[in-house]
Amino acid sequence: MARILVIDDSKLILHVAKTILGKQGHQVLLAEDGKTGLQDAATEHPDLILLDLILPEMDGYQVCQRIKKEAVTSDIPIIMLTSRSEPADKVRGLKMGASDYVTKPFDEGELMARVNIHLQIRELHESLKERNRQLKEMANYNGLTGLYNHRYFQEMISKDFQRAVRYHESLSCVMLDIDHFKKFNDTYGHQTGDMVLKILGGLIKKLVRDSDLSARYGGEEFALLMYHTASKKAFLISERLRKAVEQHKFQADNLSLTVTISMGVASFPHPEIADAKTLIECADKALYQAKEEGRNRVIVF
Repeated sequence: MARILVIDDSKLILHVAKTILGKQGHQVLLAEDGKTGLQDAATEHPDLILLDLILPEMDGYQVCQRIKKEAVTSDIPIIMLTSRSEPADKVRGLKMGASDYVTKPFDEGELMARVNIHLQIRELHESLKERNRQLKEMANYNGLTGLYNHRYFQEMISKDFQRAVRYHESLSCVMLDIDHFKKFNDTYGHQTGDMVLKILGGLIKKLVRDSDLSARYGGEEFALLMYHTASKKAFLISERLRKAVEQHKFQADNLSLTVTISMGVASFPHPEIADAKTLIECADKALYQAKEEGRNRVIVF
């Protein structure tokens, strides 16, 4: 059931509203003036507010405006309680952000009908917000590996590099890819290649620190962002990952495959690295050097 805040200076109205709403199983919070109502709205986070327009010191219009202005309370629906029959008064309240109104003395059936409608609308709104959040989250991930995708990695490294510069923090970027990956596809087929990528994604998620960021950069190439991490520590973490991959048996169908990876590490601060783009390029240069020197190794720029 819902949490409903009733703001009214009439003890009779508060009692009647609590009785009607309580019969439906709702939890009812009561406030006798606008100031208390604002405090309760901010701290109790009710699902709905019934707000009288005629209040001492701060009237209902002002309370409504304040509730809608604050981010923490702005999405709470408000039903005005008014004894005024003038359309202008109701229109003013609606313009302030109220969702609906009920005329006092109110009919129990009408009150519950309006309350239920706006609770349903709020529930649908919250459901839609959650769905949009999930869709946005999904859009940041690579479906095969379960890691972040290239686009999200680029967004984050740009922001994180600026933060590292501002707060004088260490930031390491690691580029890695699977050695001789083309052979897996050519010899065993693309399904096996995809299985290798998926298993490697799982290993990276398991072995890289939760506080760091892992992404599939493209094809068989992956990228890591290690926060508050200088080059020496980034090398040790990368070397631990490299060894774990080398020792892991990649099971694909009836096959048991051995996979190795090459890794390049670049870290900020560094005299040659002044922006995020250069940080990636330097890590990529170190990765290229690791391949030139025989693969299955970690090279620091």
